[in-house]
Amino acid sequence: MNNQFYFINAFSKEKFKGNPAAIVFMNKNRSDAWMISLAEELNQPITTFIEPKGGNSYQLRWFTPAEEIDLCGHGTLGAAHILWSEGFTSSESAITFHTHAGILQSKLSNQQIILKFNVKESTETKLTEKLKRVIQFPIKDAAWAEDRYILELENQDMVHKAVPNLGAIKELDGPGVIITSIGSGKYDFVSRVFAPKIGINEDYVTGSAHCALASYWGNRLNKKEFMAYQDSKRGGELKLKIIGEKVELIGDCITLLQGELYN
Repeated sequence: MNNQFYFINAFSKEKFKGNPAAIVFMNKNRSDAWMISLAEELNQPITTFIEPKGGNSYQLRWFTPAEEIDLCGHGTLGAAHILWSEGFTSSESAITFHTHAGILQSKLSNQQIILKFNVKESTETKLTEKLKRVIQFPIKDAAWAEDRYILELENQDMVHKAVPNLGAIKELDGPGVIITSIGSGKYDFVSRVFAPKIGINEDYVTGSAHCALASYWGNRLNKKEFMAYQDSKRGGELKLKIIGEKVELIGDCITLLQGELYN
């Protein structure tokens, strides 16, 4: 049997919305060089490689077209979706993923996928000249969330219209930067994510960023549950729930394409 691969759209119920990913189900060991080359060839924001470990446990690794990363929310959502929808795992069973970021868990509830990740705590930080160069609008507040900056703007119209200075972002610590503001209507907050260092100028919907945004907006809004929207070109929405030191990311996923990789 050849390696199966799938193209999915995560954090969306609609085709060509949300965040696309390639999901590759591995049936034999492959070198890191092979996985990096395939991710570059498929040229999706993320390529997720799934390797069975027995029972409902799987090894997950994620690659951008440029490099391997330690954590990817939409790549994990896509992996869980494929495992259940293609019958690799019973939809009645929870799934355990072994990753560089530790053990991750996923389950189905009312046809939506629930991922449980660690919360990324955020702390206010000084607004430096480097941070001011990231976008053209005034920055209301800045925070450091373990491995990346969060920059809060005055309103969601600014978030929507912001033009990132990709060169300035590359000079910052961490893989990228999050811009965000309080939302309106059904959304508690909105955001966008820029990560040129890892080959993604703007990510469409970023699960790992919402592990940080949940903490950030939880402190400001004094809430534990949120509806969030990532205002990228494709857009996507996430339900979030903070439970202790974990955050549940709840979203939808659809499959666009499946095929086989030879040799």
